[in-house]
Amino acid sequence: MAWQMNSEMIEMCSCKLLCPCFIGPEGEPDQGWCGGALVFTVKQGNIDGVDVAGCRVALCADWPGNFFAGNGTGRLYIDEGASADQRRELEAVFGGRKGGLPEGLFNAVIAKWLPAKVVPIEISRGERITIAVGDVGKATLKPLAGPDGKPVSVQGLPAQAAFASPSMDLASSK
Repeated sequence: MAWQMNSEMIEMCSCKLLCPCFIGPEGEPDQGWCGGALVFTVKQGNIDGVDVAGCRVALCADWPGNFFAGNGTGRLYIDEGASADQRRELEAVFGGRKGGLPEGLFNAVIAKWLPAKVVPIEISRGERITIAVGDVGKATLKPLAGPDGKPVSVQGLPAQAAFASPSMDLASSK
């Protein structure tokens, strides 16, 4: 059960701007509950001898409160471009069954896993980032820029440590 991956993650949630759950267990979602999606694009990766570079996975979940409080319901969506072997291995890793960060984190916050689905996952980049996960949902993100035109980023938030992410660029999403 050996694997390694380098991925880009795009996170979106039901809150208006910055996901308060990233601040830590004290953060309170805007509406008292959280609905979110994490979309991963694997830049490099190998799971038990299966190359998964270029594959995409989306985790969509709902929580009755803050992400860290757990008790969420989640489903994985795996891009239809992945082979059967890639889908099997990606589902095992992102479903928390092959150790590492996903097992510790996702199993701590997701109490109920719905069956994974295979759908097209499309990401287009330009002035905005558009993400479509089959007929499940579509989001458009507008990266936030500071007065100098550079991306607005944050560092040191508790959830960034949970995801082993040193920093993240912020965007508003619809």
